[in-house]
Amino acid sequence: MTKGFIHVIDDAGGEYVALRSLLRSGGIESSTAVSTRDQNINYDIDINKIDDIDQITKNYDLYIMVGGFKTFYYVVNKKAPNRRLDAPVDFERVNQIVTSFVKAGATIVAPLATPGYLARIGLLKGYQATVYPVTELIKALREGGAIFKNEIIVKDKSIITIKDIRKLEYKLFIQNLREIS
Repeated sequence: MTKGFIHVIDDAGGEYVALRSLLRSGGIESSTAVSTRDQNINYDIDINKIDDIDQITKNYDLYIMVGGFKTFYYVVNKKAPNRRLDAPVDFERVNQIVTSFVKAGATIVAPLATPGYLARIGLLKGYQATVYPVTELIKALREGGAIFKNEIIVKDKSIITIKDIRKLEYKLFIQNLREIS
């Protein structure tokens, strides 16, 4: 049975709810981890309390990123406007986790701004990918060596990028997961 690790980097409102719903509809068991504890969701794992990241990655087939506001501004390398950012995200820790899942051979699911994050850390070089259609995010993809595709979902090898998870049909999502697994 496929098992997913949902990593909520920052509270992203409907993004997390939509992803969790799609996974449940597909019969995919998942655990939720958070990078900051200022999020209004139930979670199983506090990323900052994991001692052995590689041990965690061995238990999951899917690594699903939920980026949110903080991730968007990290990717576009800008200071967030006058919005209260309670707890800062340790993006070096996020890098370690993403890299560990990649090394373990997990399928990576990256919606909205998170494909830009993957490109920024060099994981999409030569890959086809999509991202939420904001000029700065598309630019981040291209600067990271990705080939931008203006499609709702793009899979290339073991990475699935999604333009907007809230507009993605369940069947298309599950079909893309099954083609990689």
